[in-house]
Amino acid sequence: MNAVVLFLLLFQNVDHVPAVNSSSDALSRELQLRDAATLRHPESTEESTKAFAAAHDQAFVKKFNALITKLMDFADAYKNKQAIDVKKAKEIRKAWLDLEKAEALFREDPKK
Repeated sequence: MNAVVLFLLLFQNVDHVPAVNSSSDALSRELQLRDAATLRHPESTEESTKAFAAAHDQAFVKKFNALITKLMDFADAYKNKQAIDVKKAKEIRKAWLDLEKAEALFREDPKK
């Protein structure tokens, strides 16, 4: 049985051009489908980009306002007690770290 399979493999077509052509055809079809999808609904892509940007801005504003609120609470507590409230300082740190995570502007450059 093995000898028969090996014998038949000798007569196999060594020309791999059809396989290469089929992979390039598949790639070209995939690119055409992507182009067609983009051309068919450009407004939906633009709308989703705008919606994503708006949501990102809204999240940033929410986290920034939380930080400002924590800073104002800390300042009021310091004015009244003339001492640093460690709990409020930790809340400020947490709010700052949340803001840093949300915004790429505050992230450190990993190349440094």
